[in-house]
Amino acid sequence: MDWSEARKTFFLAFIAGLLLAATRLNLFSPAGLHLAQQKTAMYWSMHSRHVISGLIVVSVVLFGVWLFRHYVSAARIRAIVERVAAGPTVQLLPRADARPVHPDKVRIWQRLADALPHDEHISFEIAGNETRVGFYLRGSNEGVVAALTQFRAEWPGLFRKKADDPAQSKDWAVWWVELAPNAYDRPVQSAADDPLRAILIELNGVLGNGRGMVQIIARRNFGAREMIGRQAFAARDEEIPSKGVRALRQQDAKRLEERAQEIYLDVTIRAVGLADTRERAQTIARGLARAIAASFSGLNPVRPIAQGSNAARVVRREPGRMMVWASGDLAALAHLAGSDLIAIAPRLDTAPARYLPADPDMRFDAHRYRTAFLIEA
Repeated sequence: MDWSEARKTFFLAFIAGLLLAATRLNLFSPAGLHLAQQKTAMYWSMHSRHVISGLIVVSVVLFGVWLFRHYVSAARIRAIVERVAAGPTVQLLPRADARPVHPDKVRIWQRLADALPHDEHISFEIAGNETRVGFYLRGSNEGVVAALTQFRAEWPGLFRKKADDPAQSKDWAVWWVELAPNAYDRPVQSAADDPLRAILIELNGVLGNGRGMVQIIARRNFGAREMIGRQAFAARDEEIPSKGVRALRQQDAKRLEERAQEIYLDVTIRAVGLADTRERAQTIARGLARAIAASFSGLNPVRPIAQGSNAARVVRREPGRMMVWASGDLAALAHLAGSDLIAIAPRLDTAPARYLPADPDMRFDAHRYRTAFLIEA
């Protein structure tokens, strides 16, 4: 029995107890009700101070318990944010000869949802300008190690290296825009073959003293599947006399049942602009936000929900208003580039096509202190 069913059972038992007590005290008859009112008035006149004092003490204790739990939860969240802020930044280098990536076949976020430390978030980032563009990961030490394992399992041959933080802005101005879908129980459908293409094109268009950045901050969600499953059950359980409306409800129930099979994450999508002036930073961030929003259909639109200029929020990878995303929907936006995207982003940092060991004749001979082909010459 889950917690929701236990609450229903407890509530029904409580109501049954109240009805039983009212029956035993004869409260359903006028005479019994009048007698109970008289006894209550007499008790209140004699013990009102004690009752009020007891209510105050109970209220203070309950408020203290709530405050303590809130403090513990806030301290745990702050500790997670501090670990991520102090963690490493790793650049991901896709192979130059990588195959084209089909977003509908990417399972990286389904992998990460189970691989990340409990309640800890990871930031997958695309950043750059006209001179260079790159993919980055930022998280705690444990989170980055776990994420790298899953990325290399998803894309064999992926290379990585430690890198400077692309969110460090020196004396530049910062502006960010956060986006989210309209509803979590409906699919976020792509309007383009690959939404990442628009982001790379927009980043390649950032000229001069400026840099664009997209932060996708995600952690595992544990409640969305249960809520969608309840909606599907309620849609099938509803009694509707009209056959046409009943058929529509059955379609909704089938759609919700399919959605309930997904893995869900709490996600903040943040488009960031960094530039030498505030106006340019706003232009870069809003351009990236428009590119992301235009890449998804209007059935469940991805729209801006917040914006600001707090640079610490970007540098520390603090989650903003986190909205629920299905892992498959998020993979359409957040994945590495294949050869098709590398062709349209010539400044994208990639690994060499192939790493091969040195030819045996060119290897160093520790005993002779010279190479073999020089000896033969």
